[in-house]
Amino acid sequence: MPRRRLLLAISATALASCSSVQAPNDDADLHDAVRTRTLHDAPTPSTSPDPAVADDVLALLRAPIDDAAAVRIALLNNHRVRASYERLGIARAELVQAGLLRNPVFDGDARFLLDGGTELELGLAQPFVDLFYRPLRRRIAAHEFAAAQSKVTDDLVHLVFAVRRSGVHARTANRLVELQRDALHAAEAAHELAVALHAAGNLTDQTLAMERVGETRARLDLAAAELSAKEATEPLQRLLGLWGAHTEWTLAGNLPDDPVQGVDLARIETRAIASSLELAAHRAQMQALAQQLGLRSWQQWLPDGSLGVSAIREPGGEWGLGPRLALELPLFDSGATARERAERQLRAGLHEQVQLAIEIRSAARTLRERTALLAERVRFLRDVHLPQRETVVRTTLQTYNAMQIGVFDVLAQRRLQLADAREYATTLRDAHLARLDLQQLLAGSLPTSVATAYAAAPLPTNTASPERGHE
Repeated sequence: MPRRRLLLAISATALASCSSVQAPNDDADLHDAVRTRTLHDAPTPSTSPDPAVADDVLALLRAPIDDAAAVRIALLNNHRVRASYERLGIARAELVQAGLLRNPVFDGDARFLLDGGTELELGLAQPFVDLFYRPLRRRIAAHEFAAAQSKVTDDLVHLVFAVRRSGVHARTANRLVELQRDALHAAEAAHELAVALHAAGNLTDQTLAMERVGETRARLDLAAAELSAKEATEPLQRLLGLWGAHTEWTLAGNLPDDPVQGVDLARIETRAIASSLELAAHRAQMQALAQQLGLRSWQQWLPDGSLGVSAIREPGGEWGLGPRLALELPLFDSGATARERAERQLRAGLHEQVQLAIEIRSAARTLRERTALLAERVRFLRDVHLPQRETVVRTTLQTYNAMQIGVFDVLAQRRLQLADAREYATTLRDAHLARLDLQQLLAGSLPTSVATAYAAAPLPTNTASPERGHE
């Protein structure tokens, strides 16, 4: 009978330690957040090679890709996206781990007596103080999981806008190549005319040399523009995760002439603060640190301990059964330093939270002004300056037809018109980049172009361990 009671006690203690918890395994909230913030669906990428994903990417690459197709390819094919999902899985596993009870400890002693016989002593103990810490550990891990979700969402939002920004650079580079080809055609026409006039004795050697060098300069500028266009596609290639034969794709569409169409510039600071994913992650980490401070306070006054059963059998005798209690004596480490560390981490994090909000507000004001002023410059170039330049070219051509000026005067005005067209293309590019930066900020992700040069130290993670001495 004592042996049966011993086995029952051991089984009950073991079963008490086998409870587990389940962490959320559905990324629907993450996908909804990305869709709401970027207006793009976030497909869950496979963490291992998936033929279906590869087929989807190839199907999108067969036609000229627009922004929506480029974003989808990146979300499916970029391996840093897959790494972000793996980090979210790590946080999910840590949340499950935080809800588990510590394993029971089994120990046994055997003493071989000199006069014969063996004395056996067995014990099974479960850390019972850990039962009180378990809810605190769960809350800490839940806040850290929320912070990880915000960080992964931030990664995906940042990728979406990085893809769109790279598309702006690539399209502008292609447009500049077209304009430079027009400039080369004008330079070739001027050179051919100069050769004919020089052969007729109506042009000096110096003027002919100037037109010749103008053509060679235009060829060099075209080669440089073509190189820039090739290089402008590579950042987009990297973001899309493409290499080898899959890099032979074309980009669809041109930049819209109105860079601020559909952009609301009202209440920028308030909206940026409300949507900031970095602030949300920081806030969740602050909550985890506050819970950690409470855990350290309890550990300071309630040392670790374990409760279980002990069994002993003397040589030739019966089994003896009784309770076992073990308590930690806080003689050397009272837990005060762990509590002070947690307090200082919390205070430091609160200061960083305030400073981060200040920097986000500053970025919102900067991007609002940049977007508005560049959009106004685009409108002025498009609606005022370029039409006036067109008028100058047309009237110059009319004057030439009246034989009041020479053909080189017409060509000179054409060169100025092409220079203005290049200025318009680059200004339109800058305005679209500013708009994307502003939209990214309002989507909750701080753009790199306005990120502060002072980077605060990251907050500590994995703070849920209850064991003193393992901090």
